[in-house]
Amino acid sequence: MKDTTHPSTLSANEKENSVGLRKSKRPIGPKGRQVTKDALQDVQALLGNRLRHPGLLIEHLHLLQDHWGYLSTDHLAALAEEVGLSQSEVYEVATFYAHFDVVRDGEDPPPKITIRVCDSVTCAMLGADELRTRLESQSYGDVRIVRSPCMGRCDSAPTAQVARRYVDNANVSSIERILKEGTFTADVPNYTAFEDYENDGGYTLLRECIGGA
Repeated sequence: MKDTTHPSTLSANEKENSVGLRKSKRPIGPKGRQVTKDALQDVQALLGNRLRHPGLLIEHLHLLQDHWGYLSTDHLAALAEEVGLSQSEVYEVATFYAHFDVVRDGEDPPPKITIRVCDSVTCAMLGADELRTRLESQSYGDVRIVRSPCMGRCDSAPTAQVARRYVDNANVSSIERILKEGTFTADVPNYTAFEDYENDGGYTLLRECIGGA
């Protein structure tokens, strides 16, 4: 009688069937992070009727960050499905920019208020490191203090940002005043709207040059 318990005694077909049986015991299903129903519904509701174009990824990431205060990996996966990108592409973009807070599985969301202190060369030369150290020695409740890449405000160094509000020539007192007042939105200066600029003669000379006048 043939010993079928030893691999060397099996025929080629029997070996192939045996391997197939062993492989079939493995769970069959999609690999990687799966999009959860709740996260997908959250993202769809937040995006509303906005275009789901890959080119709008950063805009949509800002929308998620502003709404929840951070970017969960579940919401990133849902956003990837909505805009037609791979999860790795969305994750790479979200983790590249300093103002996006990606919260991975098992991590706690960041505090509601973040104080960012610019760590550019100019700000460092004008006291940013000392400012950050002094802030870190205080207790402000549900607030965190982090370093931030250059904010592009070197003429007003050292610069900080409390939530979305910039603080030029920052010091502990000016930052604490904003925390006390709760003025966390961006301080947008007065500007001329495009329509008003055109109505006031804007681009007239340019159009004349293009038209050969």
